[in-house]
Amino acid sequence: MATRGLYKFYSTSEQLENGKPNATIYRHWDNYISEGGADLGEFLTTLRDSGFDNRFTDSSYLASKFVVYLAREFADDWNKEPLDFLSVGIVDNDADCWEEYTYHIVSELEDNLPKVFVDSYNHDKADLWKALEQGE
Repeated sequence: MATRGLYKFYSTSEQLENGKPNATIYRHWDNYISEGGADLGEFLTTLRDSGFDNRFTDSSYLASKFVVYLAREFADDWNKEPLDFLSVGIVDNDADCWEEYTYHIVSELEDNLPKVFVDSYNHDKADLWKALEQGE
């Protein structure tokens, strides 16, 4: 069974408070904190620690990089067929995908990383970084 999740990208905390993301990505499988949250954390820290253009303060650009990251994770053979992937897509910002987890990525930096919060049955805007440290 799927554990569905949405990843919503915002430029500011005010946009988060008003429920106005710039981009929303749907991921069909394994979105609980120890999987989808950990993947998001790995994506962000890898991007921060690399020499690549991370543009953490550009939420739309960051969302597009995350789609590519997920596509690579889900592709059967990225080198031969990079477009052969399922389980990830861009959805309307108001989409209801029966998600069990929603991750909110805000392009305001703390410790050189975006702020990230998670909503689920057990969490209401919990800090993702703290939840990962606690092994949730």
